[in-house]
Amino acid sequence: MLEGTKMSTLPLDKKVLYSTTFCAYREYSENKVLCQHAYSFKVCDLDLCPIAQEYFANIVFLPEGITLVVKEPSEEKVAGEWRKVPLTISPNLDNEEELIDLIKKEAKGINEKNMKALTERLHRILSRYRFLKEKGKELPIIQQEIRLEEEEVQEMAEEEFDESEGTG
Repeated sequence: MLEGTKMSTLPLDKKVLYSTTFCAYREYSENKVLCQHAYSFKVCDLDLCPIAQEYFANIVFLPEGITLVVKEPSEEKVAGEWRKVPLTISPNLDNEEELIDLIKKEAKGINEKNMKALTERLHRILSRYRFLKEKGKELPIIQQEIRLEEEEVQEMAEEEFDESEGTG
């Protein structure tokens, strides 16, 4: 078993209720049952359910970039508290182990199946990015981050130049 993870602990009665009554995100297709929750893995599986699980995590694409979303129990909210952790992929695509360590640290309470799904998802994202990079394609999220950093450096340089001319 992975360190910091546990197997699903849903009792049978809770599994029956969630699979038959409590889910507003379930969508039936011809061959499978899908999950329409924004942070789900898109497959209806109670061990990977953002509603049924007390602790849950997934990697999603948001406008601000690739993000780890983590759900934990909360005193204020019955459904739990969500937090977002930005994942920074290096331009060389060589920080997979570092990202896995961050995921393990940030999503401590999730079950083993959720942790395995997370690491597989990260690996698929990086594999796809490596493939696109080999083909000479631009990686939108990574390129956007690089452009933003370059713009910030340019703005800082311009400000320093303006300050040095104004005081000279």
